[in-house]
Amino acid sequence: MYRKLFAEAHLFQFGERVGAVKQAALSNLGCEDVRSPGDDPRWFRTDAGLVLLYTISNDSPGKYVHYASVSVAGTYTAHGVGETFILLWATLLGIDYERLALGVSNATVHHATFVLEEAEQLDFARRQVEALTAERLRDFYNEKLRVREKLTWTHFDVNRPTAPSERANSPL
Repeated sequence: MYRKLFAEAHLFQFGERVGAVKQAALSNLGCEDVRSPGDDPRWFRTDAGLVLLYTISNDSPGKYVHYASVSVAGTYTAHGVGETFILLWATLLGIDYERLALGVSNATVHHATFVLEEAEQLDFARRQVEALTAERLRDFYNEKLRVREKLTWTHFDVNRPTAPSERANSPL
């Protein structure tokens, strides 16, 4: 299973789908009604069984909370898998890792949130997701190795971790 998940072809398949799921999240901005994966374009499942959900909410004026979850359908999601694909998602979106609130649920689903202000959101919405190339993939792995010890993953029982701007009011 891990050979399939970390195969270059699978990583490229994931990369190819991030742009479409970003557009779906933008099109459904504020829609908290997440339907089943087959009926909701904010979900995708790769050929290797990796599942990504990406939503954007704007519960407070001028603040946009971006949320993603990654898991392997029907089985335990090893931390190396969840971490890799959450960070690759953020990289492809152009989001610095320092902006991410990272978490792992008891069900081993890996979660991330980040918050954008109004002006940042407008810029983000206009920006295209750049294609994943062999060079970008190599750079991603080098960056991941450089920063992974500095990342903080919260273990929790609730649905998602809170973004840094939400933490003041959070029990996490």
